[in-house]
Amino acid sequence: MATKQILCVGHLVYDIRDYVNSFPQPDKSVFMRMPSQFGPGGSAANVAMNCVKLGHTAGLISNVGADMHGKFLINELRARGVDKREVKQIKSGRTGLSIILIDSQGQVMVIEDPGCVDAPRKISPKPFSNSNWVHMTGCTHSWLEQASSYAHKAGVPLSFDPGRAAARMGIEKLSRVIERVDFLVLNRKELAALSGSGSALEVKDLAREFNCTVVLKTGHGPAVVSQDGKSTYEVPPFNAKKVVDTLGAGDAFASGLICGKLEGRSTYESVKMAHACAAAKVMHAGAQGMPKKAAVKKEFSF
Repeated sequence: MATKQILCVGHLVYDIRDYVNSFPQPDKSVFMRMPSQFGPGGSAANVAMNCVKLGHTAGLISNVGADMHGKFLINELRARGVDKREVKQIKSGRTGLSIILIDSQGQVMVIEDPGCVDAPRKISPKPFSNSNWVHMTGCTHSWLEQASSYAHKAGVPLSFDPGRAAARMGIEKLSRVIERVDFLVLNRKELAALSGSGSALEVKDLAREFNCTVVLKTGHGPAVVSQDGKSTYEVPPFNAKKVVDTLGAGDAFASGLICGKLEGRSTYESVKMAHACAAAKVMHAGAQGMPKKAAVKKEFSF
């Protein structure tokens, strides 16, 4: 299998993770089940690091501040094998920060300080023509417009996982971006924000309208896939033996889908690989808790 280069566009933040018995309520205290953990986070960074674990190379377009957290994150990217040349340090900026609470069921609650993650910048077209795939996550519209345009002009496959923030921009504002997308990956809440309805029926309509493949993640249920609005089918998930932490499961799913397609798998088999990556992730702590490909394959057959 030839190694492929994936370029990810979006956020890189400093994560502080606190594992608690239950989520806090007003005027109540909760206790942590283990010491706090910290490390890199942000959907684009998570996908890039996961793609490296799956045997490919990855680069990241993102912003950090010229502060202690920013320097730490750049060093982490280097250590994890992610190309950091397009990660810009904003001199007067503050690195994005997420404080994440994870309860005993593995569910998460997030407090975000965006800092300079979406600070305006001109993105260089060069890394797009040098990549085999481009993946965009939720970030400022200007970045999405630039990245989708460069990927389209370079003829590089493009996937987009809008997340909560970008989905709230709505379909009208994002239409030109989505017109360039090959794979639109989203959950029910994001689908509802884009289309006005979280119904799986909207998956086929979106795929037909924008001539792309839409993949709807449904949590514990099967993914719903429509290719160009011509067919719709479900891909059943894998069952994780335990759920430690759901943080980053969607990003693990995206990395599995991308790498599956780059390895020549059908869309169905690529979504199956995506499910395996997500199930493997929730069994481990941290946004990048997904193990390497060999361990994922050992646990789940795809």
